Amino acid sequence: MGIIGHARGEQRTVFAVSSHANAATLSDSLVTDFSQSQPSVVATSVDLTTEVRWFFHGPLPADVQTWFTRADTVGLVEDRWDSYRVDDVNDTGVKRRFGTTLELKLRMEPPEYFASAEGQIGQLELWQRWSPADDRVDLHENELWMNVNKTVVKRRFDAAGDELPLSEATRAMGGQGCDAEIVALSVDNKPAWGFAFAAFGHHEDHHQLLQAAWGTLLGHEPVPPQLRLGIAGSYGYPEWLSRMANAKREAAIAG
Repeated sequence: MGIIGHARGEQRTVFAVSSHANAATLSDSLVTDFSQSQPSVVATSVDLTTEVRWFFHGPLPADVQTWFTRADTVGLVEDRWDSYRVDDVNDTGVKRRFGTTLELKLRMEPPEYFASAEGQIGQLELWQRWSPADDRVDLHENELWMNVNKTVVKRRFDAAGDELPLSEATRAMGGQGCDAEIVALSVDNKPAWGFAFAAFGHHEDHHQLLQAAWGTLLGHEPVPPQLRLGIAGSYGYPEWLSRMANAKREAAIAG
C-alpha cells in the first residue's frame, strides 16, 4: 500500500492508496432524444482531475451545510440541472450541462483505495473532461438519459491548504488547486446529496493538493456525524447514476 503524503506541518500519514476495480451496472432511465444536436463552435476545454466522491440518500443535512459553509459565510453556490446519459459502464460519463453543453468524462486509470488517518475511506479516480464534446460523442435516438437537479456549494484550496477566493469569474479550473464541494441532488423528486474533492492542475501535484485541502477542511474541526465517509458510498457520477436507475427499474418491477 503506497503512501501519498503527510499532513501539513505534521509527520503523520494522511492518505494511503491501493488499486482496485469497479463492477459496471446496466440500468434504464428517462428517454431523451439528443441525436439532432448541432456541433458546437466553442473551443473545447480539457480538464484533468483527481477526484474522491461520496453519495448519500436523503436531503442534505443542515448540520453538514452549516459545517461546510461555516454558517453560510464561505462557499460559492450554483443551482443547475444536468442531463446524464446512463450507460452500462462506470468509467465514462456523458452529460449535457444545463441540458445544453455536451460534455464527456473518461476515467483514465483504475480507481484506487483512499484511506485517512482518521479512518475515512473512499476511492480516488483520475478523470479527463472535454467540454464541449460534440465531436467526441456519438448520440443516437432513444438513448437513456437522467435529469439531475443540483445545488452545489464549492470551496477552493491551494497547495498549502489556504482557501482561495472563488467567484463566478474564477469558477473555471485555472492553474492548480483543489475544489471541495457539497451538493444537494434530486432525481425524480427523490433527494440525495454528495461530498467531494477534485484536484486540478499538474497531475503529479494532485495528491499533494488533495492532502492539503483535506487537512484544512477535515483536520481541524469536528466533522458532523452524518458525514460518514466509507468505501460503500464512494464512487463517481456514472456509477451513482447507474445505481439510481437500477433502483428505479427494480421499484417499477416490484410495483
